[in-house]
Amino acid sequence: MRILLSTAFAAAMLLSCPTFADDAIVIESTPAQIRTAQSEQRQAIERKSGNYSHFTDDERKTIFAKQDEVLRLIDGKQTVEELGPDGKIALANALASVDAAVTRAEDNRLICERVKPVGSNRPQNKCISVGERRRQRDAAQRQGLRATN
Repeated sequence: MRILLSTAFAAAMLLSCPTFADDAIVIESTPAQIRTAQSEQRQAIERKSGNYSHFTDDERKTIFAKQDEVLRLIDGKQTVEELGPDGKIALANALASVDAAVTRAEDNRLICERVKPVGSNRPQNKCISVGERRRQRDAAQRQGLRATN
C-alpha cells in the first residue's frame, strides 16, 4: 500500500511539475488531475498512513494550507491556460511549495517570477531554487560588508 501511494504521488507530482521551455511555464496536468492528486494526498496525510505517518500536526496544517492555495488557484478552471502567465507561475510555485513541504526539501523548491530585463519590455520567467536564492543573498551581504570596510 505504501509503495502504491508513493508511486501514485510521485507520478502525480511529476505530471504537475513545471517544465521550462522557450521561457514559458508549462504544467502538464489539467486542473482536474491536480485536484485529484491533491485530494488523494490530503486523505493519505489525514489518515497518517504510509509515508505520511511521520508528519507532526503543525506540518500537516502547513501542507494543507499550501494545498488550499493550489486548489484556490485552479478553482473553476478547466485548463491551466485559463490562468494566464502570472497564474501559471503562481500555480507552479504553489505546487513546488506543496512538494517541498511533503518531501521536506525546501531548499530545492523552485521559485519563479516574471521579470522584465533591463532594456526590454518583454517579461521573462526567472526560476531559482530557495537554496540558491539564499546563497546569492548571503554572498551579496558579505560583499557589501567587505566593500564598506
